[in-house]
Amino acid sequence: MKNWADALRKFNEGKPHKSPAENDREADIEFLKLLEEEKQLEEEKNPTYKNIPRFFYKKPNNEQSLYYRVRQEARTRFLQNKTAEVLDKEDLEQLWYLLKEHISLPEDNTERINYDQFVYVSSLLPPKCRQFFTSSTFLKFERDEYGRIEIVPFFHYVVRKVNLFQTRIQISLYDSSGYGYLKEKDLENYIFELMPTFPQLQNLQETFYPFYVITAVRKFFFFLDPKRTGKILIKDMLTSPILAELYELRQESLNMDDALQNWFSVQSSLRVYDQYLKLDQDKNGMLKKYELANYSKGLTKIFIDRIFEEYQTFEGEMDYKTFLDFVLAMENKKSPQALQYFWRVLDVFHKNAIDTFVINMFFRAVIQKLETRVQTDYKVDDLKDELWDMAKPQLPYCITLQDLINCGVGDIIVSMLTDAKAFYEYDQRETGETEDFED
Repeated sequence: MKNWADALRKFNEGKPHKSPAENDREADIEFLKLLEEEKQLEEEKNPTYKNIPRFFYKKPNNEQSLYYRVRQEARTRFLQNKTAEVLDKEDLEQLWYLLKEHISLPEDNTERINYDQFVYVSSLLPPKCRQFFTSSTFLKFERDEYGRIEIVPFFHYVVRKVNLFQTRIQISLYDSSGYGYLKEKDLENYIFELMPTFPQLQNLQETFYPFYVITAVRKFFFFLDPKRTGKILIKDMLTSPILAELYELRQESLNMDDALQNWFSVQSSLRVYDQYLKLDQDKNGMLKKYELANYSKGLTKIFIDRIFEEYQTFEGEMDYKTFLDFVLAMENKKSPQALQYFWRVLDVFHKNAIDTFVINMFFRAVIQKLETRVQTDYKVDDLKDELWDMAKPQLPYCITLQDLINCGVGDIIVSMLTDAKAFYEYDQRETGETEDFED
């Protein structure tokens, strides 16, 4: 280490001191020289490059390569520069003070500002604040007869934009690929490091941390990656209510009802995990078909079989991560993502449509399960007719996923085809009769 230090000191002796900007400029010049040299070498190897420029560059697979390391360093510096553009607490306080000091006439006990004062306040603030003082931003707000806007809504707008910008930068730091999306491992790292900042998670036992992270990550991927690409666009995360739901854990207090409805709360995550443990009768950490069937006694055998056929299992057993997707689908049946989840189950022959034969297959299983509980005289043909009326398919006697989404009752149709209990309750909705399938 000492030899390196001596060599570096000797190298810098007598050299004039340079500012960071000058060093960056010198680095850019050297980098452009290297690019030009590389271009000349390529032209020497293949003369056709002189006439037809190269337009495809294969990305190196090795993450330790110079390509990835330079890209990572460039992205880190870019995010650092963007962080410097974010307004801090002092900037926001100064902005609020100047807005209050330059309220426009006439005096009518309102806090409003006209465009001239709006521009003048902008000139008094640091340059990084001026991005919020554009004419287009001013026109977004309702104006009174004097052309003034209220300063409180404008200030709240600035605060929300600043928070969004900070969140975007914070999430981008976990984007290992640098292409604007998070893979599952990236999101796990983000949530794991975010957990200590949430007051609502202070009582969470450390041994449960891995299961909590998996539980949290699955909701993001279930709703924001329904096609199962293995990645989520950061811009989709920022505009999704799921991120806002996660950030509710920043509150110091959360009543029990809100906590149970929030997927990310301690109470909710423990509820789902406890449910998984109770279903796991043989205590091997995985769920077999008969164990998952106990989630709701009305679920038909063909439905459970199709779940295991379509979704990832390990030697015929379901792990906790796959179970979480199942729970999210069952608890959010009205959502397009849940309907897409169930569609894979219903579309037995992968024809992107279900016809009379498939509907017969699922309805018969429902009727057979009902016949063991109550006296029924259901006829499949009558049930199919009602289903066509509910689905309003674009093609005759052929239901598509889009039909399920567009009809507005796709969740009811799915329940009728897969759950005998739900079907019976729907059929008896006018009489109010119910049947206990849990005994």
